[in-house]
Amino acid sequence: MSMADTTTSAHEHDPPASFTRGIFAGAVHDSLLFPYPETLDESNPGEAKLVRELIGDLRRIQRDLIDSEQFDEDEGIPEEVVRALADARLLALTIPAEYGGLGLSSTAYSRVFGTLSTIDPGLAVLVGVHCGLGAKAIVRFGNDEQKARYLPMLARGETLAAYALTEPETGSDAQNIRTMAEPDGDGGWLLTGRKIWIGNGHRAGVIVTFAQTATERRGERVLRPTAFIIRPDMPGFRVERTIRKLGVRSSTQAELTYSSLRVPADHVLGTQGRGFTVAVNVLNAGRLTLAAGTTAGTRHILGHMTRYAEGRVQFAHPLADFEITQRKLSAIASHLYASEAMLGHLAMLADRPDSDFGLEAACAKVFASELLWYASDEMVQVAGGRGYVKPYPYERMLRDARINRIFEGANEVLRLFIALNGIQGPAERLKEIGHALRSPIKSLGLLSGFAASRIRSVLGASATLDVELPERLHEHKKYFEQHVGQLKDATERMVMRYRTAIIERQLVLERLANMGIDLYATACVIARTHQLIAKRGDAECAREIALCDLFCIEAGKRFRRNRLALDAREDDLRRTVAANVRAAVGYGVSDVILELGSLDQPAAAEAEPIPHPTRSDSAAAVGQAR
Repeated sequence: MSMADTTTSAHEHDPPASFTRGIFAGAVHDSLLFPYPETLDESNPGEAKLVRELIGDLRRIQRDLIDSEQFDEDEGIPEEVVRALADARLLALTIPAEYGGLGLSSTAYSRVFGTLSTIDPGLAVLVGVHCGLGAKAIVRFGNDEQKARYLPMLARGETLAAYALTEPETGSDAQNIRTMAEPDGDGGWLLTGRKIWIGNGHRAGVIVTFAQTATERRGERVLRPTAFIIRPDMPGFRVERTIRKLGVRSSTQAELTYSSLRVPADHVLGTQGRGFTVAVNVLNAGRLTLAAGTTAGTRHILGHMTRYAEGRVQFAHPLADFEITQRKLSAIASHLYASEAMLGHLAMLADRPDSDFGLEAACAKVFASELLWYASDEMVQVAGGRGYVKPYPYERMLRDARINRIFEGANEVLRLFIALNGIQGPAERLKEIGHALRSPIKSLGLLSGFAASRIRSVLGASATLDVELPERLHEHKKYFEQHVGQLKDATERMVMRYRTAIIERQLVLERLANMGIDLYATACVIARTHQLIAKRGDAECAREIALCDLFCIEAGKRFRRNRLALDAREDDLRRTVAANVRAAVGYGVSDVILELGSLDQPAAAEAEPIPHPTRSDSAAAVGQAR
């Protein structure tokens, strides 16, 4: 069932509510977050037991077969390791039991995948692509015959699954892919095009891919993406090359070419012309997978950092004694607490058939991936010289962490997605702005999801957190409610100020998105802490309360900085400096102290002249900025 077919509203045709979209409009949908989800041991003891068994099997495979340092050097994963994962049912995590899989809930899958990510991120990419993308697409959109044909073999690990959407020219914009599918005259299709960065692409036996097809829409013939299941034994399929990378080297990404690739008619996945729906749903699930992996990765790094800081003595003290180190440890720990809180809520939403969790998945992905990058960078800093060299694992942690800010939608684009969807509700009140927003949101391709075209009424939702909280959390509740109101006001003010030009004010959109992300994280932290206090009492939750306090305070300060920056004038100066850099194709400044020249750029005389702002213009900008 697609999200378009479901409803949680009192109105029959209202779409599902989104907590994050609501706060942009000043509405807090309490019921979507409270009560906070129970732990797996509490909600499903049987599945929790299975998860412990799977993690135990994974640890045994780690001891016997997994050598991450060697995998990184070899830039590959041996077949015996893949076979061991299959034998341990670790390639069947998301496949329903009736097809030989385990059919884990999103919460259970997140726990297993998180453990795998701490063992070897490249191995996690292999399993994530297989279970969370390729197989998941067939589970969600395959017909009975397609499921019966392919899911059992994927569950047994007879072959791997892949997911081929991204293209050299258009990236992951599903609406505008260049690959074409033409009828072959016998009811099937001929696919022509290229795909790039395809995980498992060189060894997968089952690949979900996308191509444009001519489709009837409102009496017109238009191009719309369609999803297909393809195999490497189909005529016209070719692996062009595998791609060498900075990090996660043990996973393999490939470039694929389709040269009149012959695909039978019964290999259309879902409905012709509805491939966008497939892409959106699967990529939302993929962001849950990524958030699970990066959150677990941060926990793993924090353990490394703590042990290193306690054991490394400088100036007669362990590094952990120094306040600067303590700042790093506390920042990572408090944000990890928030990342875990977001992940727990997101996993619950993902298992609800009537849930619209695209914005929450984007928020969690951005937050968790940037936290992992921060933690890995600080791990290298704390380790000093040892952080930069082999055989210590810290430099590899840093390299492996970097891709997560790009995977499943670059974080810059996801922020635009969050903000544009967030402001669409308020903007609809001004018809010309609401209409103008639809095109750029749609142009974000698979990032837009169903949230792009549907605005849920906020009637029945208040701007307050109408949940009885322990007194210990009242201060955080007060500031959360205040900030929700401020986000609503800021959103409306920016829409009125820029009107249709808001689409081009990406720095404004970025700040609104950051405000929304911090508010969603804060709400999850409050809900998680509330649940723990209700179960154990204040005294038994001292550590969690301290983490909650620190995160809420720091998130509140970030919120305020982003809110104030909306009305600052430095952006004019940024555009001026950027224009100068572009015109000079670089820095464009020289003096007698630093005269570098260049080996790989045109001489200064060959470059375009640099347009300099007048002194009065610059002075005005500085005056406004202050």
